[in-house]
Amino acid sequence: MQITPTPHDDLLELRVSGRLDAEWAATLQQAIDAAIREGYHSLVLDVAEIAYISSAGLSVLVNAHRQFQEIRGFFGVGGVTGPATEVFRLTGLAKMLLCDLDAVRRSRGGGRSTIQLPSRVAASDRADFEIYDLDAVAPLSWTVCGDPAKFDRGVYSAADVTRMTPTEDTYAVGVGAFGERFEDCAGEFGELLAVAGTIAVLPTNGASRPDYQMPRGEFVPTAAVLHGIRWTGSYAHLLRFDVDERDRHLSLSDLVDEALTLTNTPAAACVILAETVGLVGAALRKSPTTAAQSASRFDHPEIRDWLSFTPERVCSHSLAVIVGVAVRTPHPPGLQSLAPFLRPLRQTGDIDGHFHAAVFPFQPFKKRKLELDDTVLSLFDSGQLQALLHLLHDERAITGAGESEFLRGACWIGPLAADSEGAR
Repeated sequence: MQITPTPHDDLLELRVSGRLDAEWAATLQQAIDAAIREGYHSLVLDVAEIAYISSAGLSVLVNAHRQFQEIRGFFGVGGVTGPATEVFRLTGLAKMLLCDLDAVRRSRGGGRSTIQLPSRVAASDRADFEIYDLDAVAPLSWTVCGDPAKFDRGVYSAADVTRMTPTEDTYAVGVGAFGERFEDCAGEFGELLAVAGTIAVLPTNGASRPDYQMPRGEFVPTAAVLHGIRWTGSYAHLLRFDVDERDRHLSLSDLVDEALTLTNTPAAACVILAETVGLVGAALRKSPTTAAQSASRFDHPEIRDWLSFTPERVCSHSLAVIVGVAVRTPHPPGLQSLAPFLRPLRQTGDIDGHFHAAVFPFQPFKKRKLELDDTVLSLFDSGQLQALLHLLHDERAITGAGESEFLRGACWIGPLAADSEGAR
């Protein structure tokens, strides 16, 4: 069997020739799965050159129809001739699967006037990029709260808490908890992420999964924050990225480096939606409202009681929503109060950052331009939030896990304002 792909804008057409039997059914299924992972939401098969189709082949077609229904896409089979026509009629699958190829090409493959094309494209030895210039006219404003250095040996108290009630254009990373009173959440403070009006927290009460609050009706999420970075506004650019060669991956620091370069931005905030190869990071085990037993929480072996680290890359082939800020070194003027919240993203020390990742089971997302709020809210609304990590670069010799790595995705990025409202 031979499979020849032909893209028509956001429609992919696969021309299949030969025998669609048990020997080749898995090959066709792999091609369909690859199309979905690459972001195609419309797929048609031209089977005019299929000489034979078995029940195994029909099962692949039925499964593909179900897969595209799940992502609200379109799947159809056209060009049916000869004995295959009778197979579809007798099995009752004609109404479900068969379509007019020319009509589908016109309606789904020729919509260039309704599809926003990228402002420009770029390619490097790391990945291919499509860059969309968005409508933002002002840099992102930002604030910081609390003292991250206090985690070393201090004990946080009610006086350290800032209440955060995000709007749809509010983003944050830090340490926080859900609860109206300090006493209610004192033993819960853990990694926090805010995006698209939603707050996610990994409680330090022994919970294995993160908790989250979404805006619904008149309900507005709120959280207590011990320390963190918060920014508001609209992003200036959307970058779609893809690594075509399956033996190559894009690290977090390389992605950030490319994004800063392509947008000519030395200091930026980002939201990244990406298919993961694996994530490297850490999470709090205990709330820093309790006292350290030694001079520093980072002392060995006590650090094991306070932080859990990924000994190797985790959450492979998942979908991650990553929120954070990145600044080239030396830092541009006006970012002094941001510096204590940043750490080097890689050994070269040329980029500092602070990124948290919310992890979901993989599901495909559309090609070309994406709407940030709709895309992110649909993930949280699925109820499948699996993990929340503070992403790190593990540079230990021999045993180090390295960096988080990705295959493809989208990055919304905007410059940070040169000055801020400063720390609380």
